[in-house]
Amino acid sequence: MNSEILKKYISRLEISLFRRVPVIHQTESSECGIACLAMVFGHYGKSIDLFSLRQQFNISSRGATLYSIRTIAVQMGMTARALSLDLNELNVLRRPCILHWNFNHFVVLVSVKRNGFVLHDPARGRIIVSKAEASKCFTGIALELWPGSTFRRERVKKRLNLVTLINSIHGIKGALLKIFALSIVVEAIGLILPAGTQLVMDHALPAGDRGLLSMICIGHMFFIY
Repeated sequence: MNSEILKKYISRLEISLFRRVPVIHQTESSECGIACLAMVFGHYGKSIDLFSLRQQFNISSRGATLYSIRTIAVQMGMTARALSLDLNELNVLRRPCILHWNFNHFVVLVSVKRNGFVLHDPARGRIIVSKAEASKCFTGIALELWPGSTFRRERVKKRLNLVTLINSIHGIKGALLKIFALSIVVEAIGLILPAGTQLVMDHALPAGDRGLLSMICIGHMFFIY
């Protein structure tokens, strides 16, 4: 039993020392929080894409809050600790960790250098920011994350199907409904115009009915324009 526990801790130590932090880009502005979470997961051996995270935890279209990020991390087997600290205290944090940035964004702190910080920004990729820039952007809130006793290294990738894809795209249902309604209107026009032309040829012209002819012409103009 003791040897198994020792192997487990050695394995975690190897992950922490040798695995790089992946760069995961957000596909929309509201995904910065879960993108940061996916980067930290990847560092510790759990590879999971943003689509799977969004579907599994029903992320709001407005994005994830620090509280929801922490909740997801704990549910995925991580230990999480939110901290309020100054910029000069970032070097004591367990890294990689998540920083609240510009009051509307999240980034991953990868390492602390003498003159700045190495960050993985879901919007910009791997960047190095100076202490002056960081002092303007860092809000003083950080989230430390590390594997808990139930954390499992794995590759999580949900199979994509058409219904799930449609449901995951915000606003697509309304757009599809408008396209469907427009196609019905176009089809109706395509049926009405030939019928009106046939009516003119069969009835209005032989009978010399100017009133009917005028009405049909006005109807044609209405549908055309």
